Amino acid sequence: MDVQSLTQHQIQEHVKNAKHLNTNAEHVRMLFVPNNIDAHNFGELCTTYKTVVNQTFDTVVVIESYTGHLQKKLAMPSNKVFETRFGEVPVNDFLRNEFCDEEDDFFIADEGYSKEMSLYTQLPILQSCFSDFEVVSLQIGDYDPAIIRELAYTLDELLLNRNALIVYCCDVPASSPEELEKLRSLVVNNKESGLMHYLNSNEKTVKGARAFMSGILVARSWGYDVEFLDHIESATNICGYAKRTEPQMA
Repeated sequence: MDVQSLTQHQIQEHVKNAKHLNTNAEHVRMLFVPNNIDAHNFGELCTTYKTVVNQTFDTVVVIESYTGHLQKKLAMPSNKVFETRFGEVPVNDFLRNEFCDEEDDFFIADEGYSKEMSLYTQLPILQSCFSDFEVVSLQIGDYDPAIIRELAYTLDELLLNRNALIVYCCDVPASSPEELEKLRSLVVNNKESGLMHYLNSNEKTVKGARAFMSGILVARSWGYDVEFLDHIESATNICGYAKRTEPQMA
């Protein structure tokens, strides 16, 4: 299956027919998805997007790690729109400027912009799931853990009370169940320092670790539970989502 040639209707059908997760989808506000989409991870990706497909979001914030360093450490392309084979998606310029006003390391800058960005792999799926939304694209261009914390803090401050979906682009390999279990344990037990050390070490195989870590920090701050989807044996990378813990009935 050539995922890149699928029509909107075909993508919608794949999402509709994907495995249903008992997530109480109205509580899902974050997704963890692969940087690249292919036949080996498309099924799991559709299952992940199915957790939010019945919601309506004003804005989708797509976060990815830039390979290497950017002079502007947290960079957002200056585009007014992003265009895919399904048409244009407008940029939420107001929110983009709010990021810049919030912290010094956020910039509207095109240094890391290219058509190879993970943003462009996710937009056709987003366009197939949601009919009307704006987007903000953000690249993490520095390996300093302080930058990850700064990003997480700003996402927490700006998006907690907004009708926004955050999509974190990161490759969590399915070929190493031991590594996945280590990540799972660090996440479940809120071991921030251990997770930060691991994701900055040479032993990791996660690509997009900075985006992954920022998502974990925001989820913890919001009191969201992070769930990995590892039920599809053929998947090359593990997807996931974060949902708000439901209040207990009295």
